[in-house]
Amino acid sequence: MEQLWINATLTTLDNVTASDAHSALVKLAMETEKEPGCIYFKVLQHQADPHKFTLWEQWVNEAALDKHFTLEHTKAYLSQNITVATNIEKLTMISE
Repeated sequence: MEQLWINATLTTLDNVTASDAHSALVKLAMETEKEPGCIYFKVLQHQADPHKFTLWEQWVNEAALDKHFTLEHTKAYLSQNITVATNIEKLTMISE
């Protein structure tokens, strides 16, 4: 089964500061990187608009990503309504 790569763009909701979103995303990343199915999970903040973030993720497979959304740290982040996903790309590497 091929590994799954994710490129996701997030934007903070109107009532959330860029700093608060940054802190929450760093915490999410630290917990997510401990998941057995997660290979890579990085948060990048856009220079031109600090209220936008990009997640670069690599998972062993789609099932690992699905599992990620059932875990408490992910549910806790999502329940805070900090960001909204404005773009999500699921990618497969075609060469190593």
